[in-house]
Amino acid sequence: MKNNQPKQNSNKLIVFYDGYCILCNRTIDFVIKYDKKEKIQFASLQSDFALSVLSKFGYEFEKIKKIDNVIYLQKTVVKIKSDAILSILSDMGGIYHLSKIFYCVPRFIRDYLYDQIANRRYKWFGKRDTCRIPTKNEIHKILG
Repeated sequence: MKNNQPKQNSNKLIVFYDGYCILCNRTIDFVIKYDKKEKIQFASLQSDFALSVLSKFGYEFEKIKKIDNVIYLQKTVVKIKSDAILSILSDMGGIYHLSKIFYCVPRFIRDYLYDQIANRRYKWFGKRDTCRIPTKNEIHKILG
C-alpha cells in the first residue's frame, strides 16, 4: 500500500503562506510550476503544521495564524518578507537565481514595497473562504 501522505524533505525548504490569499496561492502555483527540482515544500500559515514548526522558531502560538507575510524556512534559517521572496526565487534555480541581484536594494526599501502589496492583497486580488486543496500532482509538496 502506497503512503500518499506528504513527507517533509530533509532539506527543509518550506514556504509558509496565507492560505486564504488569492495572490499568495497564485504565487505558490508559480513556484510549484517552476521549481523543477522540487526542492521547495509549502504549508498554509493556518495549518497545524505551521503552528507546530513556527512555534519552534520563536513565533507565539496564538499569533501565527495572524501573520500577514510570507515566511521561508531554509533548513534552520527563517526569512520573511522580501528576503523570503528573493530566497525562494533563488532556490528555484535557473533564471530565477538572478533574483539575487535585488539584494543590492536596501532591505527597508524592498520590505516597504512588499508591505504595500501585502496590505492591499485582499483588495486587489481577493480572498478565498477556505485554504487551497492540493491537486493529486502537488500533494507531495503540501505539508499543511
